[in-house]
Amino acid sequence: MQVMGDLARLRAVTGKTHVVIESQVQGASMGTAIPDGAHIRIRAGPAEGLHTGKVIAFLTTSRVMAHRVVYEGRRGAARDFVITQGDGNWLCDPPVERSCIVGEVQSLACEGEWRPIGAARIHLFRRLVAGTSRALICLALDCNPAFAVWISRPISRLRRAPRLVWLRLRLYFADHVRN
Repeated sequence: MQVMGDLARLRAVTGKTHVVIESQVQGASMGTAIPDGAHIRIRAGPAEGLHTGKVIAFLTTSRVMAHRVVYEGRRGAARDFVITQGDGNWLCDPPVERSCIVGEVQSLACEGEWRPIGAARIHLFRRLVAGTSRALICLALDCNPAFAVWISRPISRLRRAPRLVWLRLRLYFADHVRN
């Protein structure tokens, strides 16, 4: 499979040297901090010195994602994991192994001008929903990383649920208001 080969090559390069990689973002999961279509610069290398609030790029099974670190494992095997969340997402991601981190996203360019990544801007209601799932996954991660990964997958699938519910409510009310 071509994608897996590309990811293996990227992992081999970034694991040994500090290089800067430029990439283009697809999607709105980082909200206004990194808009869809923006270019980003990733300082690739070992996942050292990363902490809560930093935006990182990491490898998943099929792509490279850029999300903000919202939690770092604190005990035992949990130290090998971080939990990330896109500023535009309702729920956090499944735990990410530090070995899958490509590096820190240092800057972005919109319309050709490079600038640092801003702070997270998340509405209060979204923060409350995200905080509940994050607390559960963080607790699970510190107790048992394998369990945290297992429990976070179905929670992560719920990420699309609020949008789908909102769209259905809009359609429902649009039909009933017209009649």
